[in-house]
Amino acid sequence: MILLRNIKLPYDHSEEDLKKEIEKIINKKIDSYRIFKRSIDARRGVSYIYQVILDTKVSTKVRKKLRTNISDYKEEKLEFVNKNKVKSVTIVGAGPAGIFAALSLAKAGVKVDIIEQGEQMEKRVKTVDAFIGGAPLNVRSNIQFGEGGAGTFSDGKLTTRSKDKRINEIFKILVENGANEDILYDHLPHIGTDVLRKVIVNIRKKIEDLGGRFHFEEKFIDLDIKNNQIKSLVTDKGEYISDEYILALGNSSRDTFVMLDKYIDIKAKPFAVGFRIEHLQKNINFSQYNLVDDRLPQASYQLNYTNKDNGTSVYTFCMCPGGYVVNGSSEENSLCVNGMSYNDRANTNANSAIVCSIGSETYGEGKFAGLNFQRQIEKKAYQLAGSNNKAPVQRLEDYFLNRKTEKIGQISPTIQTGYTLSNLNEVYPERINYAIKEALKIFDKKLRGFASSDAILTGVEIRTSSPVRLVRDKYKTKFKNLRPIGEGAGYAGGIMSSSLDGVKCAIEILEGEK
Repeated sequence: MILLRNIKLPYDHSEEDLKKEIEKIINKKIDSYRIFKRSIDARRGVSYIYQVILDTKVSTKVRKKLRTNISDYKEEKLEFVNKNKVKSVTIVGAGPAGIFAALSLAKAGVKVDIIEQGEQMEKRVKTVDAFIGGAPLNVRSNIQFGEGGAGTFSDGKLTTRSKDKRINEIFKILVENGANEDILYDHLPHIGTDVLRKVIVNIRKKIEDLGGRFHFEEKFIDLDIKNNQIKSLVTDKGEYISDEYILALGNSSRDTFVMLDKYIDIKAKPFAVGFRIEHLQKNINFSQYNLVDDRLPQASYQLNYTNKDNGTSVYTFCMCPGGYVVNGSSEENSLCVNGMSYNDRANTNANSAIVCSIGSETYGEGKFAGLNFQRQIEKKAYQLAGSNNKAPVQRLEDYFLNRKTEKIGQISPTIQTGYTLSNLNEVYPERINYAIKEALKIFDKKLRGFASSDAILTGVEIRTSSPVRLVRDKYKTKFKNLRPIGEGAGYAGGIMSSSLDGVKCAIEILEGEK
């Protein structure tokens, strides 16, 4: 098989157009092809750029002509072999890291138990919907906690900078369990919250078919240690004895981080804080494509700016085309927000996080200083909006002028639990507001209309990543059978990197040195 790169076609091309272009490039008729990668290039007009896989041979003349745009291709399949004869593993957390660790181990014949303080998907969705409708917050099952993790109520982005080939296997597993095939090749793949929920349930059932057991609405509360090894893992409902223990905690597992401090090395780590910013999706589309055509996908963006004088970095994060802002709170009398899109990305607004990187210069010294800073800001946001689970929102013009918003313009906030018109300058220290305002002006030059007066800010986006790192060495802590993984442990960020961390941890348990 061969991999053919850099095939460029107009955005309104047909499948037949692509086939003809491939045949023209290799000077040969083909029966079929498989798309390997697809991306949009909007720098000079709007085009699609393809890489395709062909099960055919081409002449030496064609290879010389194409040079770096052609190479041989070999399919690779990930195998899980239990070389270490591990019998059992207990996993805390049913987010992407925990689920993919469990699936990998179960495929190798290991008995896995997955402990999750939140509810299984079917119940969790009802609980979140009830909260949106005005019910009290369930602190153990919400947008942060429950089967699938926090990513379940997001855009379901699957982007990653990792070049690890095992990423391809994760994509295949997602498709096998209900995701659209286009995630296998799109440059900016996403599932959408609606499809992701079904995929997660299907993966759970596959793990159960392989002998794995899920224990929902059960909280990890302690460790029993003997002879410098974990003897058992204790929950509020029982005790689990296994060969190995994996902690796939989400980045909001604050009380668990504090409990673990007496057992393992924990360090503060930098993270980012800011707001959600909303624009009309049609305006983002026009700014990116410079045309209007429903055949084009909803446009996205990724912007960043670093102040050269002080090194402060501001960037957009987790952009949700055609999406909603959601209340991501997991503690009472606190408020934080996130973004979410359905698979069709059909809503009127686009939103993304606009955040400023911070470290000890902002939140102070101490391993839990960042965690405590998050809590303080979330309580301020909750109080600013009226202490009723509504979110504080502000027009961008008013944010620049440091005045409370009195009236919404052409862009209506999408926060599902409701909103209160506010002055968001009152939430963060001035250096953060200054950095975000400075970046907004730069971003407006990169993306027309980004700093438009009626753009909406919603507070606060503050759980961008874990505020701590659970220190490990080749997945092990000082206890050789205790392994922290994923976003909560401070080693991943997002669905794909967390899933990959789970797979790699499982492989080390199965094949690494004991």
